[in-house]
Amino acid sequence: MQNNYETKKVFTPSSSAKYTFVERTAKINNQFVDALSTPGKQIVLYGHSGCGKTTLLKNKLFQIYENAFITRCMEGMTFESVMLDGFDQLSVLYSENSTSKGYKIAPEFTLSYADVKASLKMGEISNQKNQTHKNILPPQLTPQRLAKYYGESKSCWVLEDFHKIKGSDRVRLSQIMKVFMDMAEDYSDLKIIALGAVGTARKVIEYDNEMNNRVSEILIPYMQPKEIENIINTGEKLLNLVFAKDVKNKIVKYSCGLPAICHQLCLNICFNKKIFETAKSKTSINLEDLDQAISKFVEEKSDTLKAEFDKAIKIPNNIKSNIPKLIIEKCLELNKDEFSFNEVFIALKDRSITESNFTKYIDELCHSQRSEILIYDENSNLYRFNNLFLKAYSYLGLKEDLQQSDQMLIAKSKFKEISMVDKLLNIIEKDIFEDFTDTSIDQDFDDRIFEEEF
Repeated sequence: MQNNYETKKVFTPSSSAKYTFVERTAKINNQFVDALSTPGKQIVLYGHSGCGKTTLLKNKLFQIYENAFITRCMEGMTFESVMLDGFDQLSVLYSENSTSKGYKIAPEFTLSYADVKASLKMGEISNQKNQTHKNILPPQLTPQRLAKYYGESKSCWVLEDFHKIKGSDRVRLSQIMKVFMDMAEDYSDLKIIALGAVGTARKVIEYDNEMNNRVSEILIPYMQPKEIENIINTGEKLLNLVFAKDVKNKIVKYSCGLPAICHQLCLNICFNKKIFETAKSKTSINLEDLDQAISKFVEEKSDTLKAEFDKAIKIPNNIKSNIPKLIIEKCLELNKDEFSFNEVFIALKDRSITESNFTKYIDELCHSQRSEILIYDENSNLYRFNNLFLKAYSYLGLKEDLQQSDQMLIAKSKFKEISMVDKLLNIIEKDIFEDFTDTSIDQDFDDRIFEEEF
């Protein structure tokens, strides 16, 4: 008799995968497991959003640790608020009603934890009377004591999105990692895992040279095509589905190495076909099903992409030259995953744009005021686009500025409103990401639209 699975627990675009977890390459697995097993070794796990960092982390921690607690760092969080969150999460283990998992926490540590908890409550009452809302750590709650609580309970502490912590607070949090390292002699399993975006690994260890050889930096890259396909293969078995071969190939291609996209497309297919749990009989998935799923996926993102792109190139009406727009255009024309300051500046070939103006706007393009459309990596001193879909939309937004024949301009003027779904699908299908300057691809793009409209 076949087991029954909920579709939303098989394909999980917004949460970590359990049933469809795919082992990564032997190199990544070995590096991660070795770091987890090495006493005193702290870990920085980083990679692009949606590449499977959290899924890999949770599945591996489950195999090694009895307990793991995640502090989700957010913009504006301070050193104190992160410490308090890490402390509060341990309450399930140190409370009087907590149950044992095959080990026993020494009574003196349970009492110590209760004392600190009581001090925090008194501090909260005092803050309310004074009408203040600052997070104040009691003197008893030091990094050393927090490390002991984690060590005694054989727990691992995960700092998710560590890169969102700014300035001096991040420096202080980096020192907590050093405290956990130093106390590994007493607690061999004591460990902090910092989870962050690409380009953030060095932000954890750059403040203290002593940490250099005691932190394992592990890059979680985009998934290989076979790994993405394994997600589909596993999901179809659990849900009693049959994906056509060409459907699988297209999902792999559209996912661009990001498992989150694969999960979303598969989930869209199932929901569109009213498959909410394991099908009672074999159910086929064809290209029409995929087309509907992709349409839904891109339509949901189109407004966000448009808003982010418009924000990135917005300038006051009294400025003649749209420098942010020109910078994005040149970044695309360079046809590289990463590019340097000088490469983009030289590509502009416009003497009216001073180096100071160029510096100002390329910096803005890396910050929220212009949608963070670019990312600057301090270690490599290179820039890159934030994500592939935003890169694609940028190409679409700037494509109208490229020289076109009079005939093509006339044809396009007859149908200004072209489906964003068709546009983005065509870009992915033709591998625009790999070659933005291939004129034959541009011609195919225009010919396809022309044929569909007439």
